[in-house]
Amino acid sequence: MDFGKKDDGSKMVLKLQIRKLLKLVGSFLRLVRYPNLIFILLTQYLLQYGVIQPVLGWYGARPTLNGTMFFLLCLSTVLVAAAGYIINDYFDINIDLINRPERIIVDKSISRRWAIAWHTLLNATAVILGFLVAIWEHNWMAGFIQPLCTGLLWFYSTSFKRQLITGNLVISLLTAMTVLVIGIYEPRLYRHPFNQPVYVAYRLDRILAMYALFAFLISLVREIVKDLEDLPGDLKEGCRTIPIAWGIDSAKRICYGLIALLILLVLLVQFRLGAWGWWGEVAYLGALVQLPLVFTATQLKRATLPAHFHRTSTLLKGVMLTGILSMLFFT
Repeated sequence: MDFGKKDDGSKMVLKLQIRKLLKLVGSFLRLVRYPNLIFILLTQYLLQYGVIQPVLGWYGARPTLNGTMFFLLCLSTVLVAAAGYIINDYFDINIDLINRPERIIVDKSISRRWAIAWHTLLNATAVILGFLVAIWEHNWMAGFIQPLCTGLLWFYSTSFKRQLITGNLVISLLTAMTVLVIGIYEPRLYRHPFNQPVYVAYRLDRILAMYALFAFLISLVREIVKDLEDLPGDLKEGCRTIPIAWGIDSAKRICYGLIALLILLVLLVQFRLGAWGWWGEVAYLGALVQLPLVFTATQLKRATLPAHFHRTSTLLKGVMLTGILSMLFFT
């Protein structure tokens, strides 16, 4: 018997199985938008260890959550987002067949049954982790944040996305929630023990509110731009997005107004930082947040094709990143 040929055949089968597994893992990572999940983790860790911990430490206090519990909280947020991306693709197959057929994963690389199974498993794990952290810090009401977010993402995918403005607002609020959830799970920001001055929590509350507002506004702009990009598929599916209901020019004008509001918000922050003498931070915000926003508005004005709107959406994502990275200055 030729054992050499049998060994070669076994190795070939093993290589094919490994290749198939890696392809499946790659498809799953694309399905859950892993770069966006990394972005969420980065945002929450920068907020905790770049803003909350240094500011509390300056006044002799420490965050309530230890490293392990904070990781579990971030993991629950990431799992909710991953499940949301899965269910969104599950219900968007017909739209994606028109807008981006090359990027379809559900029903192509991953079956619909497995998509629902992963969606359920990720959501269940996220809710359990959220309640575990909430009970650990004796703040069990905070545990309802994850079920609320999973419910909103489900209804967004099934109906809100096809309704005028509603879907845009829901996603923008959930984006802001990635910032606010850290404050909700940090009782020092709303419980003031005798040895902790109230103004410490007040200062942190204002910082969190500023970043949450920034996240909400820039996410809202990006959602409208994505509606402009997805116009062909949305039209066929009978969606009532802003570009469809009010026209492309009106959608662009709304984006211009929101971008102007973002620039004004950053300008107000710069005045405050200038009063503290933080001129490096003022220059950073001007060069890497305000100017890119102005450039994005000019690109949006020229945009006419889905590819143009996709580039504008990518630019906005870059501004989101530079805005979040400004948290590093608080350390």
